[in-house]
Amino acid sequence: MKNKTRYLLFAAILVSLFLNLFRFGQVPPCLNADEAAFAYNAYSIAKTGKDEFGRFLPLRFESFQDYKLPLFVYASVPFVELLGLNELSTRLPNVVISLFFVPLVYLITKKLFRNQTVALLTAWLAALTPWTYILSRHAHEGVIGAVFMLVAVYYLIDLHRSISVKSLIISNACVVLAANSYHSYRMFVFFWVGWEILLLLTKTAKTNFKLRWFWLVVVLTLAIPIAIDASSSLNRVSNLFFTQNPGIHLRLQEYLTEHNLPILHNIYTQGIRDVTDRYFEQISPGFFLIWGDKNWRFGYQYLGLITPVEYLFIFVGLYYLFKEKHPQRYLLLLLLAASPIPNALTWQDASLIRVYFMIFPLLIIVGFGLYRFLLTVKRPLRPVVFVALALIYGFYLINSWDVYFFHYPKRIEVIRAWQCGYKELGDYVKQNYNKYDRFVITDRLGQPYIFLLYYLQYDPAKYQKQATMTIPDGYGFGQVEGFDKFSFKFRFDPQARKTVFVGYPEEFKGLRIDPAKIKKIQIRSEEIFWIYAVN
Repeated sequence: MKNKTRYLLFAAILVSLFLNLFRFGQVPPCLNADEAAFAYNAYSIAKTGKDEFGRFLPLRFESFQDYKLPLFVYASVPFVELLGLNELSTRLPNVVISLFFVPLVYLITKKLFRNQTVALLTAWLAALTPWTYILSRHAHEGVIGAVFMLVAVYYLIDLHRSISVKSLIISNACVVLAANSYHSYRMFVFFWVGWEILLLLTKTAKTNFKLRWFWLVVVLTLAIPIAIDASSSLNRVSNLFFTQNPGIHLRLQEYLTEHNLPILHNIYTQGIRDVTDRYFEQISPGFFLIWGDKNWRFGYQYLGLITPVEYLFIFVGLYYLFKEKHPQRYLLLLLLAASPIPNALTWQDASLIRVYFMIFPLLIIVGFGLYRFLLTVKRPLRPVVFVALALIYGFYLINSWDVYFFHYPKRIEVIRAWQCGYKELGDYVKQNYNKYDRFVITDRLGQPYIFLLYYLQYDPAKYQKQATMTIPDGYGFGQVEGFDKFSFKFRFDPQARKTVFVGYPEEFKGLRIDPAKIKKIQIRSEEIFWIYAVN
């Protein structure tokens, strides 16, 4: 690698670091329950070797009975051990992990096209896109999975040239690791195995030794995730499957009432329609350019995931890939086309987190398309066209980053979605823990128990003896009803003594209380919690 290339690549990595750390404590505006759960379980593993429920080094973390996959928790353990249980140690793992995106994209693109200019251009696109940072700036398991997927792609490209045992093992091991980081990546296990079998059928293995290794690795690639799933509950995953959506059943009942033709109106025909609608929603201009994820934790209007320039050059890149019959055109198309499938099979709206990996094949195609397009422009005009495209790209990119950094975290709906207010509540409880015998806290939003464990840095060994959870609700989540002095069902008792009641403002309406004694936790103009203490 020439010095100039090294400097440009290093500069892209520095830009990536800056975009991860700028306004780090303010965007996103606070920790959510899943982040607290990842960090507290890492803290529990560091202190006791067990999760919050006392299970020794589990392969799935029960958490809210959504049975979180283990990789991100274990990756967080060294950070929590070294820095303590706090917001820095909770979010820093993804900042570090995501720094691998830029060099990995560079290496993959260079290996695909054997062109340093295309590789650098794509690496810079990866460094600047808001898409990756929406997750990497908070504690989410999709980021580490994406890194392992990129390593898997790098070595899968080698398998197209020859059946190498080394490349096969590393590629498939990384796919299995990705599959144990976030549920969406489990689907890629089947694509990987299918693609490798296709490769084997189109190539001749040099020795029987290699052939035996091939089948052993393929079988293990399938068996490991299936074995882990078999040992754990999948209620959260099954509850997200599109057939569990009450809406589809109500619509089906309505259609049958109006037109009783079961061959046309049944769960399969309606399911096909729903799945295809969600699939195409994930690759629509509205998703890419305007809304992104409509869950306010992962998107906001005008927070474009990519720019119109990138969207246009997806098609330009695909055109040149197939026009020039590039050897890896089908692999790139498969990675791009397969990414929306996990969310399409759920009943939820377009989701950034379930298509997170899609940005990487997309940007590789964009980078190649942009390079090939510029080559077709006559040399005297080429700098002018490049500058014009860069200005348009920069305009939309700056607008997206402006929305994310300076508007998004100030919106009340975002503050609510991120479950803000629990840090301030944790500080209050910490200061008043010895003054009161009981804290009655509302459970209407999120999982209040995990915030108390997190912000109080509650001794994991002590909590493991008390940990109990209810059966899953309709969304697949269980609830902790109480531990220690804390009860998570808001019921006001006027006869109570030495008790603190914590609820939303509307939960205090109609109660005979002294308004002057109400302490309010307020984020910007929004009153989140009212605290009423009875001595």
